[in-house]
Amino acid sequence: MEKLDVLYTINNKYVDIMLASILSIITNGEVSNLRIFIITSDFKLEDYKKVAKFLELFNIEFYFYDIREFNIEKYNLPEWRNTQVANARLFFQSILGNSLDDINNLLYLDADTLVVDNLSGLEEYSANAINAVKESMQRAHYIRTKTSPYFNSGVLYFNVCNWIDKNMEAKIVNYLQSTSIPLVFPDQDTLNFALSGEISRLPLNYNLLAVDRFLTGIYRKIYFDTFHLNTSSSEIENAMKKPIILHGTSLFEIKPWDSNIHPDYEQFKACLEIVDPKFTSEKLRKAQQFFASSPFLLKSLIIAHSFTPKFVQPMVRKLAVKVTKR
Repeated sequence: MEKLDVLYTINNKYVDIMLASILSIITNGEVSNLRIFIITSDFKLEDYKKVAKFLELFNIEFYFYDIREFNIEKYNLPEWRNTQVANARLFFQSILGNSLDDINNLLYLDADTLVVDNLSGLEEYSANAINAVKESMQRAHYIRTKTSPYFNSGVLYFNVCNWIDKNMEAKIVNYLQSTSIPLVFPDQDTLNFALSGEISRLPLNYNLLAVDRFLTGIYRKIYFDTFHLNTSSSEIENAMKKPIILHGTSLFEIKPWDSNIHPDYEQFKACLEIVDPKFTSEKLRKAQQFFASSPFLLKSLIIAHSFTPKFVQPMVRKLAVKVTKR
């Protein structure tokens, strides 16, 4: 791929994780000219210096944007994990401003993503204002909201000119000003509800969630087929033949850098050791070693949580959290 502009939105807890993601692009994406745009929250001077030092090693052009300079609170969006920075992707047009003048296409990536193959296939989708992959989880959520297909917001590919010409950001703002629907997953719900019918579909291999890969065999068939999720087990199996972007979503509280039971553990570990050899996860716990010897328990809890009645789900979550804190 000749040129790629990539956007991240992170707080200071995800500096090393984002750098691991960027390293995966450098290593596997086969991009000749890579530029990185980072919307930050809670960054300290040492965070800026660390990112700059790492990217300068690879002669990568990069830009920072402090979310505090953009009054995102005026839209009354709920925070996601105690920060508004995840919602910043909705307003990249306003936040990046004049930086967009020489950007044709923009790839947004969550920090917990890893590129594992050539990204040149994205060019096939370069004309669409916004592209995303179907969300393979949250069936009950999108049934309640009557939104199908429902897309995951962790990997988004924009045609900037078409995004602007179609007034997509204005549609988001108008929706937020008029809706009374609770936004359970704030940025993702907003994209799906405000831009219903406007989002073009990326193949599943551009955003393979951890649960897609953690559940195998009969567990995968039960989870995705028996209860008719947004994605089928056969779609996942086809995407797994040529994965391009892995999305290291949590398995309950287990992150990909926490435990080797997570399907992305080894790949994140390899990248993080290069980014910062001193990196250690604060969440590495005995419980994850317990799960490592009993993966069927975690798989069973995932299935139980997704398909028990809504009023029972909090009890399943409490059980999972209790076990993961042993």
